[in-house]
Amino acid sequence: MNDKLATFLDGAFAPYGDFPARADVKQELLANLTEKYEDFKKAAKTDDEAYAATIASFGDVAEIMEQMQVNTSPAPRNTNLKSSNMPDSDLTGANLTGANFSSSALAGSDFGNANLAQSVFKSAALKGAIFAGANLTQATLASCDLSDTNFENADLTDTQIKSSNFSGTNLKGAKLDRTTITRSDLSNVSFEGMSLEGVVFESDSLKGASFKDAKLHDVSFHFSAVKHAIFDGATMDKVTYAVLKGAKANLENVAVQ
Repeated sequence: MNDKLATFLDGAFAPYGDFPARADVKQELLANLTEKYEDFKKAAKTDDEAYAATIASFGDVAEIMEQMQVNTSPAPRNTNLKSSNMPDSDLTGANLTGANFSSSALAGSDFGNANLAQSVFKSAALKGAIFAGANLTQATLASCDLSDTNFENADLTDTQIKSSNFSGTNLKGAKLDRTTITRSDLSNVSFEGMSLEGVVFESDSLKGASFKDAKLHDVSFHFSAVKHAIFDGATMDKVTYAVLKGAKANLENVAVQ
C-alpha cells in the first residue's frame, strides 16, 4: 500500500514540478498517510475503504503549497477510484475534485458536503448514497443507480446525468442550473418549489414527476414525456410554456412571465 499512496502523492504534486524540499515533504506526508491507513484498517475497514478514507483525509494540496509559498496554479485533482468496492463509506466533507468513481460500488456511502466538482460516476452503484450539500458542479453521472439517493441542497450546476434511475431520489433544495438529464427515469420525482434555470431534459420519462410551484426558465424537454407530469402552480417563461404546450402537457394552472 505504500507504493499506492506514494503514487497518489506523486499525482497530487505533479502540477507543481520539482519544487524545493519536494522529497522531504513527500516523505513526511507519506508517513502520515501510511499511519492513517493503518488506523483505518484497525477500524475494520477493507483495503479499498481504508485507502479511500485515507486520501479523503488528505485535504487540499494547494493549502500545503501556500504554506510553502510556492507560486503556481495546480490543475484539478484527478483521483482514480475506478472499480472500488466502497459501500457505506463515510466521505463527508472530503475534497475529491475530479475523482473517478466509475464502476464503483458506493451504495449507502455518505458524500455529505464533499467537494466532488468535475468528478465522474459512470456505471456506479449509488443506491441510497447521500450527497446532501455536496458540490457536484460539472460532474458526470452516467448509467448510475440513483434510487433513494439524497441530493438535498447539493449543487448540480452544469452536471451531466445520463441513463440513470431516479426512483425515490430526493432533490429538495438542489441547485440545477444548466443541468442536463438525458435518457433517465424521473417518474414521480419531485421538483416542487425548485428554481430550474437552463435545465435540459432529453428523452426522459417524467410520468408523475411534479413541478408544482416550481420556477422554470429556459428549460427544455426534448423528446421527454411530459403529458403526465404535474405543473400545477408553476411559473415559466413563454418559450418553456410553448415547448410544454406543444408536448401536450397539462398547463391549466401555470403562470407565464
